[in-house]
Amino acid sequence: MEGTSRTLPYTIRFVGLLGSHSLGINPKFMDTAVALGRELLRRKIKLAYGGGSVGLQGAVASTAFTNGGLVRGFIPGYIATRRVYGPTYGVEHTVSSNYYKYFEMNHAVEAFIVLSGGVDTMEGLFTLISWASEGLHNRPIGLLNIDGYFNNLLKFLDDAVRQNFMASSQRKLFISSFCVDELLDKLEFAKAFPGPGVSYDEFVNPGRLDLELHL
Repeated sequence: MEGTSRTLPYTIRFVGLLGSHSLGINPKFMDTAVALGRELLRRKIKLAYGGGSVGLQGAVASTAFTNGGLVRGFIPGYIATRRVYGPTYGVEHTVSSNYYKYFEMNHAVEAFIVLSGGVDTMEGLFTLISWASEGLHNRPIGLLNIDGYFNNLLKFLDDAVRQNFMASSQRKLFISSFCVDELLDKLEFAKAFPGPGVSYDEFVNPGRLDLELHL
């Protein structure tokens, strides 16, 4: 990543993906999904996702799988039998419900990435956050904030903390970035240094130098 002063070790080997089975209307969603698939492949990171071949999830899985990446799809049986989302890339695992999709993915992966999506994506995201806040897992969760898609969500969470409806420790479970490589670096950092201590910004920019002055 440009501007960083140190190199992060690649500590994550398997990520879970949440996101829409639609492409949305913003072309940046599709472009970024493809870029994510390529970067996972470059870093030799395996992918678990919600199955099928359509939408943003399908774009990431297709990019990774067709270029030699290892992919596993977790999909509810009632959806898999109807092929609503098309064939699954890689190895398909059928589960009984969305809840068990997240449950099985949580046991397989070391971190989660969340793409733009609707109600189903938010259900999965808040399920994972709830489990993490209750100590049921410690996987870092990254929001790929394509074109500011999650800005309102992040504002809502900040307001919830200010109004004492959410603990600041829960808010810190959300890691976000506009860029694929930076988000993955932040997830690597969270995995490598899970406890309190130096922040990601301090790690990549010790002394909090104004990098713009040195361009």
